[in-house]
Amino acid sequence: MAQNYGFSTEGNTIVGDFKSQIKDRTFLITGPSEGGLGAETAISLAHGSPSKIILLGRTIAKIQPTINAISSISTSILVKFVPINLDSLSSIRAAAKQILEDDEIPNLDVVINNAAIMVCPFKTTEDGYESQFATNYLSHFLLTNLLMPKILKSNFPRVVNVSSSAHTMGSVRFHDLSFKDGQDYDVWQAYGQSKTANILFSVELNARGVKSFSLHPGSIASQLQQYVTEDIRNAGYKAFVASGQSLSSTKVKTLQQGCATTLRAALDPTLEIVARDGKESCYLVDSQIVTDKPVSEYALDKENAKKLWKLSEEMVGETFAW
Repeated sequence: MAQNYGFSTEGNTIVGDFKSQIKDRTFLITGPSEGGLGAETAISLAHGSPSKIILLGRTIAKIQPTINAISSISTSILVKFVPINLDSLSSIRAAAKQILEDDEIPNLDVVINNAAIMVCPFKTTEDGYESQFATNYLSHFLLTNLLMPKILKSNFPRVVNVSSSAHTMGSVRFHDLSFKDGQDYDVWQAYGQSKTANILFSVELNARGVKSFSLHPGSIASQLQQYVTEDIRNAGYKAFVASGQSLSSTKVKTLQQGCATTLRAALDPTLEIVARDGKESCYLVDSQIVTDKPVSEYALDKENAKKLWKLSEEMVGETFAW
């Protein structure tokens, strides 16, 4: 079954194959706005009869179409919307508090950290951090750790961190996360840095005993590309090739094809970290774990993962020892 998954596999196929891993379970997804990967993931899951789907986004207006789509599939699914602003640590803490105090959510079986911004102009968050790193990674680091008490109440907890092939364009700049306060800012390097951080987050979660996978969903046309002009796209292609990757991997997927990799990472109970040539990988492309060229060695480096975790704790002002 799994060996046949590839570029064209659709999310509904994955859901059909792993319905037993969905039924009566609770899923949390960030960034499920209409027409995006998160929404497609949530709607696909609804076909598997989960108990609850928790949707985190900026405004109910952006999420309501996803809620409506889930309800049209099954009215028995409890769908909850939780407001969150991922470029605000205080907002993240408020969202986590709301979930932790909600008696209707006794546990979280699968957390899918999907929300992201992409190649936006340089800006810093209210907490003073470069926005792509803060929104795409640091927010999910804090949210996941704050929710860990309910994640650990699951019999088979799993955390999925959506990354990108663009991680090959930027390792984590431990010496200078903010690109000299924007003076040396490169939109692709900043995006790549944030997506590398998501992979390293999964590496360290696994080291700490919580099963986690990261992934490249594929190139998908959505609102995520709102800042991608022709010049930015061409610069991205050049940087991508310079990082040793092939442009053939930028072939566009549908949303259904894109969410398939997220769903396998979230659902397949047989999916395990793959070790090959001395390198362990928790990173998927086209619904398969990869250990070679599509994933950069620095993104799987255990020492980098530990270093990033410590730095992230310093940035959010809190340590986590669950």
